[in-house]
Amino acid sequence: MSETSFDIIVIGAGPGGYHAAIRGAQLGLSVAVVEKDDGTGIGGLGGVCLNWGCIPSKSLLKNAEIVNHVAHAQDWGIEVGEWSASMSKAIDRSRKVSKSLTSGIGFLFKKNKITLITGKGIIKSSTQIDIEGGETLTAKNIVIATGARARSLPSLQIDGTDIITSRHALELREKPEAVAIIGASAIGCEFAYYFNSYGVNVMMFEMLQHLVPREDEDVSIELERQFGQQGIEFATSAGVSGVEKKDGRLAVQYEVSGKKQEFICDKVLLGVGVQPNTDQIGLENVGIKTNDAGYIEVDGNMRTNVGGVYAVGDVNGKLQLAHVAFDQGVVAAETIAGHETTPIDNYTNMPRCTYCQPQIASIGLTEAQAKEQGINIKIGKVPFQVAGKSVAIGEPYGFAKVITDDDSGEVIGAHIIGPEATELIAEIGMLQLLEGTNLELHKMTHAHPTLSEAVKEAGAAVSNEAIHF
Repeated sequence: MSETSFDIIVIGAGPGGYHAAIRGAQLGLSVAVVEKDDGTGIGGLGGVCLNWGCIPSKSLLKNAEIVNHVAHAQDWGIEVGEWSASMSKAIDRSRKVSKSLTSGIGFLFKKNKITLITGKGIIKSSTQIDIEGGETLTAKNIVIATGARARSLPSLQIDGTDIITSRHALELREKPEAVAIIGASAIGCEFAYYFNSYGVNVMMFEMLQHLVPREDEDVSIELERQFGQQGIEFATSAGVSGVEKKDGRLAVQYEVSGKKQEFICDKVLLGVGVQPNTDQIGLENVGIKTNDAGYIEVDGNMRTNVGGVYAVGDVNGKLQLAHVAFDQGVVAAETIAGHETTPIDNYTNMPRCTYCQPQIASIGLTEAQAKEQGINIKIGKVPFQVAGKSVAIGEPYGFAKVITDDDSGEVIGAHIIGPEATELIAEIGMLQLLEGTNLELHKMTHAHPTLSEAVKEAGAAVSNEAIHF
Protein backbone atom coordinates (compact mmCIF):
# COMPACT_ATOMS: atom_id res chain seq x y z
CA MET A 1 0.00 0.00 0.00
CA SER A 2 1.58 3.25 -1.12
CA GLU A 3 -0.75 5.85 0.38
CA THR A 4 -0.49 6.33 4.14
CA SER A 5 -2.24 9.69 4.67
CA PHE A 6 -6.01 10.20 4.49
CA ASP A 7 -8.72 12.70 5.33
CA ILE A 8 -10.58 9.98 7.26
CA ILE A 9 -9.45 6.67 8.65
CA VAL A 10 -12.26 4.47 9.93
CA ILE A 11 -11.42 1.69 12.36
CA GLY A 12 -13.94 -1.08 11.79
CA ALA A 13 -15.95 -2.01 8.68
CA GLY A 14 -19.30 -2.67 10.35
CA PRO A 15 -22.56 -0.77 9.72
CA GLY A 16 -21.40 2.52 11.23
CA GLY A 17 -17.91 2.24 9.81
CA TYR A 18 -18.76 1.48 6.21
CA HIS A 19 -21.49 4.14 6.14
CA ALA A 20 -19.03 6.75 7.43
CA ALA A 21 -16.48 5.63 4.85
CA ILE A 22 -18.80 5.65 1.85
CA ARG A 23 -20.45 8.95 2.76
CA GLY A 24 -17.05 10.54 3.33
CA ALA A 25 -15.86 9.36 -0.08
CA GLN A 26 -19.06 10.67 -1.70
CA LEU A 27 -18.23 14.10 -0.24
CA GLY A 28 -14.79 14.07 -1.86
CA LEU A 29 -12.64 12.98 1.09
CA SER A 30 -9.85 10.43 0.89
CA VAL A 31 -10.87 7.48 3.05
CA ALA A 32 -9.28 4.34 4.43
CA VAL A 33 -10.94 1.61 6.47
CA VAL A 34 -8.95 -0.60 8.83
CA GLU A 35 -10.57 -3.98 9.53
CA LYS A 36 -8.87 -6.75 11.48
CA ASP A 37 -11.29 -9.59 10.63
CA ASP A 38 -11.68 -11.46 7.35
CA GLY A 39 -15.27 -12.41 8.20
CA THR A 40 -14.53 -15.70 9.94
CA GLY A 41 -14.44 -14.20 13.42
CA ILE A 42 -17.12 -11.80 14.58
CA GLY A 43 -16.56 -8.99 12.07
CA GLY A 44 -15.22 -8.38 8.61
CA LEU A 45 -16.69 -6.24 5.84
CA GLY A 46 -20.19 -5.42 7.01
CA GLY A 47 -19.31 -6.17 10.62
CA VAL A 48 -21.29 -8.43 12.93
CA CYS A 49 -24.52 -7.37 11.21
CA LEU A 50 -23.79 -8.79 7.77
CA ASN A 51 -21.47 -11.59 8.82
CA TRP A 52 -22.80 -12.99 12.09
CA GLY A 53 -25.85 -11.00 13.13
CA CYS A 54 -28.79 -9.28 11.46
CA ILE A 55 -28.54 -10.79 7.99
CA PRO A 56 -27.68 -14.48 8.55
CA SER A 57 -30.10 -14.67 11.49
CA LYS A 58 -32.95 -13.31 9.36
CA SER A 59 -32.08 -15.90 6.74
CA LEU A 60 -32.46 -18.63 9.37
CA LEU A 61 -35.72 -17.13 10.60
CA LYS A 62 -37.12 -17.31 7.08
CA ASN A 63 -36.15 -20.96 6.96
CA ALA A 64 -37.94 -21.47 10.28
CA GLU A 65 -41.05 -19.73 8.95
CA ILE A 66 -41.13 -22.05 5.92
CA VAL A 67 -40.65 -25.09 8.14
CA ASN A 68 -43.68 -23.98 10.14
CA HIS A 69 -45.71 -23.51 6.96
CA VAL A 70 -44.87 -27.00 5.79
CA ALA A 71 -45.69 -28.44 9.21
CA HIS A 72 -49.16 -26.91 8.89
CA ALA A 73 -49.61 -27.61 5.18
CA GLN A 74 -52.98 -29.27 5.76
CA ASP A 75 -54.36 -25.93 6.96
CA TRP A 76 -53.78 -24.71 3.39
CA GLY A 77 -55.29 -27.74 1.70
CA ILE A 78 -51.89 -29.14 0.80
CA GLU A 79 -51.03 -32.79 1.35
CA VAL A 80 -47.38 -33.37 2.18
CA GLY A 81 -45.79 -36.79 2.48
CA GLU A 82 -42.70 -37.54 4.52
CA TRP A 83 -40.40 -34.58 4.79
CA SER A 84 -37.51 -33.35 6.88
CA ALA A 85 -35.93 -30.01 7.70
CA SER A 86 -32.14 -29.73 7.87
CA MET A 87 -30.64 -27.13 10.16
CA SER A 88 -27.31 -27.71 8.45
CA LYS A 89 -28.70 -26.74 5.04
CA ALA A 90 -30.39 -23.72 6.57
CA ILE A 91 -26.96 -22.67 7.88
CA ASP A 92 -25.49 -23.18 4.39
CA ARG A 93 -28.12 -20.87 2.90
CA SER A 94 -27.52 -18.22 5.56
CA ARG A 95 -23.79 -18.23 4.83
CA LYS A 96 -24.43 -17.74 1.11
CA VAL A 97 -26.74 -14.82 1.85
CA SER A 98 -24.14 -13.26 4.11
CA LYS A 99 -21.33 -13.71 1.59
CA SER A 100 -23.31 -12.10 -1.22
CA LEU A 101 -23.92 -8.98 0.86
CA THR A 102 -20.40 -8.65 2.25
CA SER A 103 -19.11 -8.96 -1.32
CA GLY A 104 -21.39 -6.07 -2.15
CA ILE A 105 -19.70 -3.91 0.49
CA GLY A 106 -16.34 -4.76 -1.08
CA PHE A 107 -17.67 -3.60 -4.46
CA LEU A 108 -18.91 -0.33 -2.94
CA PHE A 109 -15.48 0.31 -1.41
CA LYS A 110 -13.85 -0.09 -4.82
CA LYS A 111 -16.51 2.03 -6.51
CA ASN A 112 -15.92 4.85 -4.04
CA LYS A 113 -12.11 4.47 -4.11
CA ILE A 114 -11.91 3.58 -0.42
CA THR A 115 -8.67 1.96 0.69
CA LEU A 116 -9.24 -1.22 2.72
CA ILE A 117 -6.44 -2.14 5.10
CA THR A 118 -6.45 -5.54 6.75
CA GLY A 119 -5.10 -5.54 10.28
CA LYS A 120 -5.72 -4.31 13.78
CA GLY A 121 -5.68 -0.54 14.12
CA ILE A 122 -4.36 1.03 17.32
CA ILE A 123 -4.74 4.76 17.91
CA LYS A 124 -1.33 6.28 18.52
CA SER A 125 -2.41 9.94 18.53
CA SER A 126 -5.37 12.00 17.33
CA THR A 127 -3.85 11.90 13.84
CA GLN A 128 -1.99 8.58 13.76
CA ILE A 129 -3.01 4.92 13.69
CA ASP A 130 -0.58 2.04 13.97
CA ILE A 131 -1.42 -1.12 12.06
CA GLU A 132 -0.34 -3.93 14.37
CA GLY A 133 2.79 -5.49 12.95
CA GLY A 134 2.84 -2.97 10.09
CA GLU A 135 3.02 0.70 9.21
CA THR A 136 1.71 3.90 10.73
CA LEU A 137 -1.08 5.78 8.97
CA THR A 138 -1.84 9.48 9.22
CA ALA A 139 -5.39 10.84 9.35
CA LYS A 140 -6.89 14.30 9.59
CA ASN A 141 -9.87 12.61 11.23
CA ILE A 142 -10.42 9.23 12.88
CA VAL A 143 -13.76 7.44 13.13
CA ILE A 144 -13.87 4.65 15.73
CA ALA A 145 -16.37 1.98 14.71
CA THR A 146 -15.10 -1.08 16.55
CA GLY A 147 -18.53 -2.29 17.71
CA ALA A 148 -19.26 -4.54 20.65
CA ARG A 149 -19.12 -8.21 21.59
CA ALA A 150 -21.25 -10.63 23.59
CA ARG A 151 -20.98 -10.39 27.34
CA SER A 152 -20.55 -13.28 29.76
CA LEU A 153 -22.04 -13.46 33.25
CA PRO A 154 -19.94 -14.27 36.33
CA SER A 155 -21.62 -17.66 36.68
CA LEU A 156 -21.97 -18.24 32.93
CA GLN A 157 -18.73 -17.89 31.02
CA ILE A 158 -19.01 -18.22 27.25
CA ASP A 159 -16.92 -21.15 26.01
CA GLY A 160 -18.34 -21.55 22.51
CA THR A 161 -19.23 -25.20 23.10
CA ASP A 162 -21.68 -25.55 25.98
CA ILE A 163 -22.37 -21.91 26.72
CA ILE A 164 -22.69 -20.16 23.39
CA THR A 165 -23.67 -16.83 21.86
CA SER A 166 -25.73 -16.07 18.78
CA ARG A 167 -22.43 -16.10 16.86
CA HIS A 168 -21.94 -19.78 17.68
CA ALA A 169 -25.62 -20.58 17.10
CA LEU A 170 -25.28 -19.32 13.54
CA GLU A 171 -22.93 -22.23 12.84
CA LEU A 172 -24.75 -24.88 14.88
CA ARG A 173 -25.42 -27.63 12.34
CA GLU A 174 -26.45 -30.47 14.62
CA LYS A 175 -29.90 -30.07 16.14
CA PRO A 176 -29.73 -30.17 19.95
CA GLU A 177 -32.50 -31.89 21.85
CA ALA A 178 -32.94 -28.94 24.20
CA VAL A 179 -31.64 -25.38 24.45
CA ALA A 180 -31.74 -22.91 27.33
CA ILE A 181 -31.80 -19.26 26.32
CA ILE A 182 -30.71 -16.76 28.97
CA GLY A 183 -32.16 -13.34 28.19
CA ALA A 184 -35.47 -12.69 26.43
CA SER A 185 -34.79 -9.57 24.41
CA ALA A 186 -34.67 -9.57 20.60
CA ILE A 187 -31.82 -12.06 20.09
CA GLY A 188 -33.18 -14.52 22.64
CA CYS A 189 -36.70 -14.44 21.21
CA GLU A 190 -35.52 -14.80 17.62
CA PHE A 191 -33.44 -17.88 18.40
CA ALA A 192 -36.21 -19.31 20.55
CA TYR A 193 -38.53 -19.19 17.53
CA TYR A 194 -35.84 -20.60 15.22
CA PHE A 195 -34.92 -23.57 17.42
CA ASN A 196 -38.52 -24.34 18.32
CA SER A 197 -39.45 -24.45 14.61
CA TYR A 198 -36.95 -27.27 14.12
CA GLY A 199 -38.35 -29.27 17.02
CA VAL A 200 -35.83 -28.28 19.68
CA ASN A 201 -37.15 -28.09 23.25
CA VAL A 202 -36.64 -24.41 24.14
CA MET A 203 -36.66 -22.88 27.62
CA MET A 204 -36.17 -19.13 28.03
CA PHE A 205 -35.04 -17.37 31.20
CA GLU A 206 -35.61 -13.67 31.83
CA MET A 207 -34.73 -11.92 35.08
CA LEU A 208 -37.34 -9.19 34.53
CA GLN A 209 -41.10 -9.60 34.67
CA HIS A 210 -41.79 -10.20 30.97
CA LEU A 211 -40.32 -11.42 27.71
CA VAL A 212 -39.01 -8.51 25.59
CA PRO A 213 -39.00 -6.44 28.80
CA ARG A 214 -38.17 -3.15 27.10
CA GLU A 215 -41.27 -3.31 24.90
CA ASP A 216 -44.72 -2.02 25.80
CA GLU A 217 -46.21 -4.38 28.38
CA ASP A 218 -49.17 -5.23 26.13
CA VAL A 219 -46.71 -6.46 23.50
CA SER A 220 -44.84 -8.60 26.04
CA ILE A 221 -48.06 -10.22 27.23
CA GLU A 222 -49.16 -10.99 23.68
CA LEU A 223 -45.77 -12.50 22.79
CA GLU A 224 -45.91 -14.70 25.89
CA ARG A 225 -49.35 -15.91 24.83
CA GLN A 226 -48.26 -16.71 21.29
CA PHE A 227 -44.94 -18.29 22.30
CA GLY A 228 -46.86 -20.46 24.75
CA GLN A 229 -49.13 -21.65 21.95
CA GLN A 230 -46.06 -22.46 19.85
CA GLY A 231 -44.69 -24.64 22.64
CA ILE A 232 -41.87 -22.33 23.70
CA GLU A 233 -41.39 -22.50 27.47
CA PHE A 234 -40.18 -19.55 29.51
CA ALA A 235 -39.57 -18.42 33.08
CA THR A 236 -39.75 -14.72 33.89
CA SER A 237 -38.59 -13.01 37.09
CA ALA A 238 -36.08 -15.84 37.06
CA GLY A 239 -32.58 -15.85 38.49
CA VAL A 240 -30.09 -18.23 36.86
CA SER A 241 -27.35 -19.17 39.29
CA GLY A 242 -25.22 -21.45 37.14
CA VAL A 243 -24.84 -24.46 34.88
CA GLU A 244 -23.53 -27.89 35.85
CA LYS A 245 -22.60 -30.94 33.79
CA LYS A 246 -24.90 -33.89 34.47
CA ASP A 247 -24.65 -37.22 32.70
CA GLY A 248 -23.16 -35.62 29.60
CA ARG A 249 -25.74 -32.83 29.45
CA LEU A 250 -26.15 -29.41 31.04
CA ALA A 251 -28.27 -28.60 34.08
CA VAL A 252 -29.31 -24.95 34.31
CA GLN A 253 -29.99 -23.98 37.90
CA TYR A 254 -32.53 -21.22 38.38
CA GLU A 255 -34.93 -19.79 40.91
CA VAL A 256 -38.45 -18.39 40.52
CA SER A 257 -40.44 -17.04 43.49
CA GLY A 258 -37.95 -18.56 45.92
CA LYS A 259 -38.25 -22.04 44.40
CA LYS A 260 -35.04 -23.59 43.08
CA GLN A 261 -35.37 -25.59 39.87
CA GLU A 262 -33.26 -26.92 37.04
CA PHE A 263 -33.58 -27.42 33.31
CA ILE A 264 -31.66 -30.14 31.46
CA CYS A 265 -30.40 -29.18 28.03
CA ASP A 266 -27.58 -29.56 25.52
CA LYS A 267 -26.70 -25.93 24.86
CA VAL A 268 -27.05 -22.67 26.77
CA LEU A 269 -27.38 -19.60 24.57
CA LEU A 270 -26.41 -16.43 26.38
CA GLY A 271 -28.15 -13.27 25.18
CA VAL A 272 -27.77 -10.84 28.07
CA GLY A 273 -26.19 -7.92 26.29
CA VAL A 274 -22.83 -6.79 24.96
CA GLN A 275 -19.70 -4.94 25.99
CA PRO A 276 -17.93 -2.35 23.84
CA ASN A 277 -14.77 -3.12 21.91
CA THR A 278 -12.89 -0.22 23.45
CA ASP A 279 -10.09 -2.22 25.04
CA GLN A 280 -6.67 -2.45 23.40
CA ILE A 281 -7.39 0.07 20.64
CA GLY A 282 -5.34 2.92 22.13
CA LEU A 283 -8.01 5.15 23.67
CA GLU A 284 -5.71 5.81 26.62
CA ASN A 285 -3.03 7.16 24.27
CA VAL A 286 -5.14 10.20 23.46
CA GLY A 287 -7.41 10.43 26.50
CA ILE A 288 -10.69 9.57 24.80
CA LYS A 289 -13.43 9.69 27.41
CA THR A 290 -15.62 6.67 28.13
CA ASN A 291 -18.48 6.15 30.55
CA ASP A 292 -18.56 3.68 33.44
CA ALA A 293 -19.62 0.84 31.12
CA GLY A 294 -16.72 1.52 28.75
CA TYR A 295 -18.69 3.14 25.93
CA ILE A 296 -17.14 6.15 24.18
CA GLU A 297 -18.92 9.38 24.99
CA VAL A 298 -20.04 11.41 21.95
CA ASP A 299 -22.18 14.42 21.13
CA GLY A 300 -24.97 14.55 18.55
CA ASN A 301 -22.41 14.79 15.72
CA MET A 302 -20.50 11.74 17.02
CA ARG A 303 -17.57 13.85 18.18
CA THR A 304 -15.57 12.56 21.13
CA ASN A 305 -13.83 14.83 23.64
CA VAL A 306 -10.71 14.70 21.44
CA GLY A 307 -10.73 16.98 18.40
CA GLY A 308 -10.86 15.10 15.09
CA VAL A 309 -11.86 11.79 16.68
CA TYR A 310 -15.39 10.42 16.27
CA ALA A 311 -17.14 7.24 17.43
CA VAL A 312 -20.13 5.60 15.76
CA GLY A 313 -22.21 2.48 16.24
CA ASP A 314 -22.32 0.07 19.15
CA VAL A 315 -19.04 1.38 20.54
CA ASN A 316 -20.75 4.56 21.75
CA GLY A 317 -23.66 2.67 23.34
CA LYS A 318 -26.37 5.17 22.35
CA LEU A 319 -28.74 2.57 20.86
CA GLN A 320 -27.11 -0.62 19.66
CA LEU A 321 -28.94 -1.26 16.42
CA ALA A 322 -27.45 -1.46 12.93
CA HIS A 323 -29.75 1.19 11.45
CA VAL A 324 -28.76 3.59 14.22
CA ALA A 325 -25.10 2.97 13.36
CA PHE A 326 -25.92 3.67 9.68
CA ASP A 327 -27.23 7.13 10.53
CA GLN A 328 -24.43 7.87 12.99
CA GLY A 329 -21.80 7.00 10.38
CA VAL A 330 -23.36 9.39 7.87
CA VAL A 331 -23.60 12.20 10.44
CA ALA A 332 -19.94 11.75 11.40
CA ALA A 333 -18.76 11.86 7.78
CA GLU A 334 -20.90 14.89 6.95
CA THR A 335 -19.64 16.70 10.04
CA ILE A 336 -16.04 16.01 9.06
CA ALA A 337 -16.67 17.26 5.52
CA GLY A 338 -18.35 20.43 6.76
CA HIS A 339 -21.53 19.35 5.03
CA GLU A 340 -24.88 20.44 6.45
CA THR A 341 -26.18 17.62 8.62
CA THR A 342 -28.66 16.96 11.41
CA PRO A 343 -27.20 15.91 14.76
CA ILE A 344 -28.74 12.83 16.36
CA ASP A 345 -30.09 13.77 19.75
CA ASN A 346 -33.30 11.71 19.93
CA TYR A 347 -32.97 7.94 20.12
CA THR A 348 -36.49 7.36 21.43
CA ASN A 349 -37.96 7.77 17.96
CA MET A 350 -35.67 5.20 16.39
CA PRO A 351 -37.51 2.01 15.29
CA ARG A 352 -36.83 -1.15 17.30
CA CYS A 353 -37.59 -4.54 15.77
CA THR A 354 -37.69 -8.21 16.74
CA TYR A 355 -37.97 -10.71 13.88
CA CYS A 356 -39.42 -13.82 15.48
CA GLN A 357 -42.97 -14.85 14.60
CA PRO A 358 -44.97 -12.90 15.58
CA GLN A 359 -42.82 -9.96 14.60
CA ILE A 360 -42.51 -7.03 16.98
CA ALA A 361 -41.83 -3.40 16.10
CA SER A 362 -41.99 -0.25 18.17
CA ILE A 363 -41.08 3.41 18.03
CA GLY A 364 -41.31 6.18 20.59
CA LEU A 365 -42.58 5.84 24.15
CA THR A 366 -44.29 2.88 25.75
CA GLU A 367 -47.54 3.48 27.59
CA ALA A 368 -45.74 3.21 30.93
CA GLN A 369 -43.02 5.67 29.90
CA ALA A 370 -45.58 8.20 28.67
CA LYS A 371 -47.47 7.99 31.96
CA GLU A 372 -44.24 8.37 33.93
CA GLN A 373 -43.56 11.59 32.03
CA GLY A 374 -46.99 12.91 32.94
CA ILE A 375 -48.16 13.19 29.32
CA ASN A 376 -51.90 13.42 28.77
CA ILE A 377 -52.25 10.40 26.53
CA LYS A 378 -54.88 8.70 24.44
CA ILE A 379 -54.49 5.18 23.10
CA GLY A 380 -55.87 3.37 20.08
CA LYS A 381 -55.40 -0.39 19.99
CA VAL A 382 -56.93 -2.80 17.49
CA PRO A 383 -56.38 -6.51 16.75
CA PHE A 384 -54.94 -7.49 13.39
CA GLN A 385 -58.27 -9.06 12.45
CA VAL A 386 -59.44 -5.56 11.49
CA ALA A 387 -57.19 -5.89 8.45
CA GLY A 388 -58.88 -8.47 6.23
CA LYS A 389 -55.56 -9.41 4.65
CA SER A 390 -54.26 -10.75 7.96
CA VAL A 391 -57.12 -13.26 8.00
CA ALA A 392 -56.62 -14.09 4.32
CA ILE A 393 -52.95 -14.93 4.81
CA GLY A 394 -53.62 -16.94 7.95
CA GLU A 395 -51.95 -14.54 10.40
CA PRO A 396 -54.78 -12.73 12.22
CA TYR A 397 -52.94 -12.56 15.53
CA GLY A 398 -51.49 -9.64 17.44
CA PHE A 399 -52.39 -5.96 17.37
CA ALA A 400 -51.38 -2.42 16.48
CA LYS A 401 -51.28 0.18 19.25
CA VAL A 402 -50.90 3.92 18.84
CA ILE A 403 -50.20 6.32 21.73
CA THR A 404 -50.86 10.01 21.25
CA ASP A 405 -50.33 13.20 23.21
CA ASP A 406 -53.94 14.32 23.55
CA ASP A 407 -52.93 17.96 23.91
CA SER A 408 -51.10 18.13 20.57
CA GLY A 409 -52.35 15.11 18.63
CA GLU A 410 -48.74 14.00 18.18
CA VAL A 411 -48.09 10.27 17.90
CA ILE A 412 -45.56 9.69 20.67
CA GLY A 413 -45.45 5.90 20.47
CA ALA A 414 -46.52 2.96 18.34
CA HIS A 415 -46.28 -0.74 19.14
CA ILE A 416 -47.06 -3.53 16.70
CA ILE A 417 -46.98 -7.29 17.20
CA GLY A 418 -48.10 -9.42 14.29
CA PRO A 419 -47.51 -10.05 10.57
CA GLU A 420 -44.86 -7.83 8.95
CA ALA A 421 -44.74 -5.55 11.99
CA THR A 422 -41.13 -4.66 11.20
CA GLU A 423 -42.17 -3.23 7.83
CA LEU A 424 -45.30 -1.48 9.09
CA ILE A 425 -43.49 0.57 11.74
CA ALA A 426 -41.86 2.74 9.05
CA GLU A 427 -45.16 4.55 8.51
CA ILE A 428 -45.06 5.90 12.05
CA GLY A 429 -41.42 6.90 11.66
CA MET A 430 -42.22 8.93 8.56
CA LEU A 431 -45.21 10.51 10.31
CA GLN A 432 -42.98 11.63 13.19
CA LEU A 433 -40.26 12.92 10.86
CA LEU A 434 -42.80 15.07 9.04
CA GLU A 435 -44.27 16.23 12.38
CA GLY A 436 -47.65 14.80 11.48
CA THR A 437 -50.41 14.02 13.95
CA ASN A 438 -52.76 11.14 14.52
CA LEU A 439 -55.27 12.94 12.29
CA GLU A 440 -53.00 12.43 9.26
CA LEU A 441 -52.41 8.81 10.25
CA HIS A 442 -56.02 7.72 10.17
CA LYS A 443 -57.32 10.11 7.54
CA MET A 444 -54.78 9.04 4.94
CA THR A 445 -56.25 6.45 2.59
CA HIS A 446 -54.60 3.06 3.06
CA ALA A 447 -54.90 0.47 0.31
CA HIS A 448 -57.25 -2.45 0.85
CA PRO A 449 -56.58 -5.22 1.53
CA THR A 450 -53.28 -4.55 3.27
CA LEU A 451 -51.84 -5.15 6.70
CA SER A 452 -51.25 -1.41 7.03
CA GLU A 453 -54.99 -0.98 7.57
CA ALA A 454 -54.43 -2.19 11.13
CA VAL A 455 -52.18 0.82 11.77
CA LYS A 456 -54.76 3.17 10.26
CA GLU A 457 -57.52 1.67 12.40
CA ALA A 458 -55.37 1.96 15.53
CA GLY A 459 -55.00 5.65 14.79
CA ALA A 460 -58.74 5.96 14.23
CA ALA A 461 -59.42 4.12 17.50
CA VAL A 462 -57.69 6.92 19.43
CA SER A 463 -60.71 9.14 18.71
CA ASN A 464 -63.26 6.31 18.65
CA GLU A 465 -63.48 6.42 14.86
CA ALA A 466 -62.34 2.87 14.06
CA ILE A 467 -64.79 1.32 11.61
CA HIS A 468 -63.87 -2.35 12.00
CA PHE A 469 -63.39 -2.42 15.78
